[in-house]
Amino acid sequence: MASYSLFQAFRQPIILRSMAWFFLAHVTVPNLSTVMFYYQSEFLNLEASFLGTARVVGWLGLMLGTFIYNQYLKKMKLRRILMWAHVGLSFLSLLDIVLVARSNVAFGISDKIMVLCGSALSDAINQFKFMPFLVLSGLLCPPGIEGTLFALFMSINNFGSTVGSFVGAGLASILNISSGSFDNLLLGISIQVLCNFIPIALLFLIPKEATGIST
Repeated sequence: MASYSLFQAFRQPIILRSMAWFFLAHVTVPNLSTVMFYYQSEFLNLEASFLGTARVVGWLGLMLGTFIYNQYLKKMKLRRILMWAHVGLSFLSLLDIVLVARSNVAFGISDKIMVLCGSALSDAINQFKFMPFLVLSGLLCPPGIEGTLFALFMSINNFGSTVGSFVGAGLASILNISSGSFDNLLLGISIQVLCNFIPIALLFLIPKEATGIST
């Protein structure tokens, strides 16, 4: 039966550990995107139309990330790709620190440029994480239940993303960060930067020899 095959497949350490990493990569890094949206719209007074444009630029970043991955990263070990992806996300969080600290103004860089670059680059780097996720799920799926197991993988990934949003909301609540109250936002982003290194410490869960080419 498909359900029994799915259960047996999911019990395999290589599958269970890999999915555990992708889940933990979400839940160990607080998602402060909602707070940043309020900061950009209320404190920086960026128009809704511009923030919508930033999302379009983010989608372009997704396509750029897919192209770069397919052209240059397919033969690289997944552990290395995922490690550098989280290092890159930490760097982009530093850009948020620059934005919130208003340091960009001192260098004559507009808030819009910072937001546009941050949106495009973060989506591109997140694609570097998602593409290995797709490859690894295809690599680990036993014959006959590929679609079922892939759907389960995606559900776990999406659930982890949702939990990460709750973790971000909890951090914002603890630090009293909310709409109209951004005094501790700099501290919240600093915590987010540090948390981006937690998934790197857990990369032993990813198969050591796995690359971006499904075999």
